[in-house]
Amino acid sequence: MPRTRFLWQLFAALSALVVGVFAVGSWLTSVEMARLADEAAFLRLEDAAALAADGFAAGVPAPDATTAACRLAAARGLECDIVDPAAPGAADRGPGTGRSSRYDATTGRRILAVARSIDSGPAAGTVIRVTLDSRESDRQLARGQRTMLLWQLGWAAAATALGYLVAVRFSRPVEDLARAAVRLAGGAEGVTMPGAETRELADLGNAIGNLHNQLVERGLTIGRQGTQQQAVLGSMIEGVLAIDSRQRIVSINGAAADLLGLDAATVIGRPLQDTIRNADLRRFALQAIDCRGPMEDDLLLRGPRDRTIRVRGTALRDMSGAGGAVIVLNDVTDIQHLENVRRDFVANVSHELKTPVASIKGFVETLLDGAADDPADARRFLHIIARQADRLGSIIEDLLALSRIEQQEGTGSLPVECVPLDTVIGTVIADCLPRAADRGIDLVSESPPGLEADVNPPLLEQALINLVDNAIKFSEPGRRIWLTATGDATGGHLRLDVRDEGCGIEAEHLPRLFERFYRIDKGRSRKLGGTGLGLSIVKHIAQAHGGTVAVESVPGVGSTFTLRLPLRVSV
Repeated sequence: MPRTRFLWQLFAALSALVVGVFAVGSWLTSVEMARLADEAAFLRLEDAAALAADGFAAGVPAPDATTAACRLAAARGLECDIVDPAAPGAADRGPGTGRSSRYDATTGRRILAVARSIDSGPAAGTVIRVTLDSRESDRQLARGQRTMLLWQLGWAAAATALGYLVAVRFSRPVEDLARAAVRLAGGAEGVTMPGAETRELADLGNAIGNLHNQLVERGLTIGRQGTQQQAVLGSMIEGVLAIDSRQRIVSINGAAADLLGLDAATVIGRPLQDTIRNADLRRFALQAIDCRGPMEDDLLLRGPRDRTIRVRGTALRDMSGAGGAVIVLNDVTDIQHLENVRRDFVANVSHELKTPVASIKGFVETLLDGAADDPADARRFLHIIARQADRLGSIIEDLLALSRIEQQEGTGSLPVECVPLDTVIGTVIADCLPRAADRGIDLVSESPPGLEADVNPPLLEQALINLVDNAIKFSEPGRRIWLTATGDATGGHLRLDVRDEGCGIEAEHLPRLFERFYRIDKGRSRKLGGTGLGLSIVKHIAQAHGGTVAVESVPGVGSTFTLRLPLRVSV
């Protein structure tokens, strides 16, 4: 709340000082004037009493001396009476002069009296008493006091006005300094602290200016640090979530908001329980606040696509003792998937290689045990060993081809050239036609004349041959297989379809169909000579071209494999 201005506080203090000084001075002056007036009156009375006493001491007869004393007192406006020595109590009065002041409430008069005793002569022991009615002197005293009071009031008013000027003089630098400080606090630029003649105010102004400069520099530093922190948090692929001791969200970066499905701009300051539905994450956050050391756990986030999140939590403690926690979220779904794929791949490779190796080893041992002496058995066993060796070579060749394709896919260095699509399709048909003829299957190709595309011909031919070979293997005799190519000049993509009338594929197998060594019917696939890598090679060839591969299948009706390549197409 705003308080009284320094000017008025200083002026009030000066005014109180002036009023107090003049009030005390007026009272003391009035008392001293009254004392001096009474002292002057008593001196008059004493002089009159002394003159009267001198008349009695000179031997003047008592009646004449008394008459003379009374006339003398009356001439001075005084009253005089003689106290007989024989009067009761007169003998008790000691020699010398006495004073008294008495107020008569009945008449409202103040009586001043001086009594003097005669020490020698015939009238020794006689007491002369001179009295004075002080009403007139009191009136004169009151007039003097009023005059003095008026002068003092005038001087007090002048002193108060001078005090106001002094207050203005001394408060102006303070107010200028306060206004400059308020402008600095409001963020005004180019504010100069006013100079002051007083050393303390000058030191205060310099201190405020230095403090402002330090705060500005510190603010800039904090701003740079905040910007850098926001840039770092924004560029992190890991999600970062900071909460306080009440589990209210203090900070969240974009990665964490995306992982949790939140709006980073609206969740700041809101409780964690109201924004995050995952109970495991809320429980982890509560444990991270109370835990002294770092924590780590894996959580499952349910959604359209379930994701595995690795969370790390660290408790925070500030100078005030308030707590909180920083939680780092890392989506390890793809990493775990790749780890599972790698593990499955190693297991599948080991199994696929182990089968022909075990077969070759077994028949070799049989030959060494004596079967080589029988020409018929030896020849049959050698044919089996040759087939298994060919199968082993096919697996290794497919693995090497897949590795080469993945390297080109990762570096983007796939060499391409513009070739007619009917030439590529013709090569594929010529390669697959003998195997199709052996099974009594017709191959039909369709391609618009003049359709050309920028592709890698050997790889594209390999992908199409793999698809056509699979269609031949899983189609019954008398069926037909179509290989078609279409181009979209406006969309800039090429579509290649391989459609068969085979046994079809169950829907549950479609998501994993292009994985390495994944087989629908493992026994039949090996019997037909497949390595389990053909469709995986097709997928990576499509990806190396920047395209995709998809499959549509109906069990008992047939399947359609589609290659879409986002390439420049000319018709």
